[in-house]
Amino acid sequence: MNKKYASFNVAKRELSRIFEKKSLYILSIIVPAVVFLLFALILSKSLLRNIPIAIYDEDKSSLSLLITRYVGSTASMKVVVYVNSLEELKNEFRKGNIDGAFYLPRDMEKNVKGGKQSHPVIFINAMNLIKSNNILNDGEKIIKTVSGGILLKKLRSAGTTNNQGMDIVNTVKIDTQIMFNPNYSYEYYLFPGLSVFTLMMIIMLTSVLLISSEFTHNTFPDLLAVAQNKISAIIIGKSIPHLFIHFLNMFILLGVIFPLFGIGINGQVILTILFLAFFIIVSFFFGLAISSLFHDQMLATEIVLFYNTPAFIFSGLTFPLWAMPKVIAGIAQWILFTPFLSGFLKLYQMGAPFSYVMSDLFKLIIFLCLSLIVISLALKHHIKLYKKRIS
Repeated sequence: MNKKYASFNVAKRELSRIFEKKSLYILSIIVPAVVFLLFALILSKSLLRNIPIAIYDEDKSSLSLLITRYVGSTASMKVVVYVNSLEELKNEFRKGNIDGAFYLPRDMEKNVKGGKQSHPVIFINAMNLIKSNNILNDGEKIIKTVSGGILLKKLRSAGTTNNQGMDIVNTVKIDTQIMFNPNYSYEYYLFPGLSVFTLMMIIMLTSVLLISSEFTHNTFPDLLAVAQNKISAIIIGKSIPHLFIHFLNMFILLGVIFPLFGIGINGQVILTILFLAFFIIVSFFFGLAISSLFHDQMLATEIVLFYNTPAFIFSGLTFPLWAMPKVIAGIAQWILFTPFLSGFLKLYQMGAPFSYVMSDLFKLIIFLCLSLIVISLALKHHIKLYKKRIS
């Protein structure tokens, strides 16, 4: 066997092993594309519409009818039921029939016309924050619009001009500019982070088997023979086929799934691709490091799952890191997905210059260096033990 091509021979051997093991090529090649497509389809409704709402109208006046019409005319809400008591209202929530409700109290119109305060209530199921925020925002706009209209009508009847009345009603005008995710889109906000997290899990679950399986199936001597006992040949040869497959999955995600569902990249596409590609490399070698330390495939897999299970929560995507206890936020920095997601969102969503992600890149480089050191030392130790055993 030609010593010059040790890495190539290991790569060729690894490629044949991928297609020999159905579980490995299904997990590496088929599962990512299916999962990306499934996530995109589930989250394809970028805007929440027709959130089911109940109306409890004790007033039954022209004013309460106006508010009800306003609620039904919004894009986010849909009136699905009218109730006649608070207990009936609570039961509709408990049954899962509604996510919000408007309570319009008795004598509301009478009190408003008489200059007295009235207190309509918006009930919100806050189990889902995005739905509850939509109900709250649109509900408050409706109440403020109706209240402003009533006040403006009273001012006009008192002889105030329309412009003067508008200045009194709108003493402070607020302009809102929603940045980076203006539609509060699940697809644009959650899908990229969730899909890349899934890709990382797949990469680690496959890479963690690559060396541990050699010991499980007693093929490590064969690997050494093909690699000519070269640690570099094992690392390079094992990496090439798998990284090629994972890079292909990355291009399916960014080049097929993203355009198919109209998900754009706000920043520089090349920088986003390079940053994601580097993360794939780091994830692969991190899994390979665990694989080189533990001979038992099941144990190695459990370690990867244990390490990555809290990663999505600790990443800051669903709950901000700055709001977490300092100890937890510190631990989160030692989870590979955390610095990656920070840099990825800056490049992909915010269009930030690459200099803004240097601290995140530096953390990933540390992960990579530590992983390569662990792989090299572990393989050196395994080779030493093998030579000692056969001598």
